[in-house]
Amino acid sequence: MPDDDPLTQYGLPLASAILAVVLSVLVAAMLAGQLDGEYQTRALVYAGFVMWVLVGAVVVFVLAHRGEAGRLSIARVLLWTASIWLWPLFLLVRRRNSRGDS
Repeated sequence: MPDDDPLTQYGLPLASAILAVVLSVLVAAMLAGQLDGEYQTRALVYAGFVMWVLVGAVVVFVLAHRGEAGRLSIARVLLWTASIWLWPLFLLVRRRNSRGDS
């Protein structure tokens, strides 16, 4: 395969992000299912969690795809899963670092 093939360049981070999103959607369903109240409330909370996770997956992929190397593992997927839930922290760190550089 050619070195400029995007699939070979982004294969590991993309696979990690996809698996982390699948795991996070399951976690979001479990969290929303634990809430008391009406079905509509639980559904809105679940939809909010899923949107949060999808935005987080995109943000973390954009920030981390170049630095990914190694093998796909359970630990890597769990790290990506935690990262896509905590994505605003990464943006804050990046923002602070960019302020300090200028």
